[in-house]
Amino acid sequence: MPKVDWKGDALAKLAEDACIEVARMTAETVKGAAVDLCPIETSQTRQSGTVTEIPKGAEISFNTPQAAWLHESQNYTPKTPGTGPNYLRQPLLDAEGQYHKDIADALKAIWG
Repeated sequence: MPKVDWKGDALAKLAEDACIEVARMTAETVKGAAVDLCPIETSQTRQSGTVTEIPKGAEISFNTPQAAWLHESQNYTPKTPGTGPNYLRQPLLDAEGQYHKDIADALKAIWG
């Protein structure tokens, strides 16, 4: 009986790493779009946009005392048109389709 040298664990690790890389690249794209939609009132919140790498991907954050309020407030009208609440949510939703395609492409490159 021939000996089979199965590299399943190595392939699974490659697939996991590829998915994590796609998640991190997508997070950078989403952050860029979110910064453009973030209210400009003081520019502090816009400038605080950050992508932090975590073990299984990335987190996007805006770190100012008013960031959560600016994002969640439905009773706030920004001075600059095209900016306002939910500045992170919509770019995330907009990127979802491309994220899934990029994941599929990355896995196809590994698994064939």
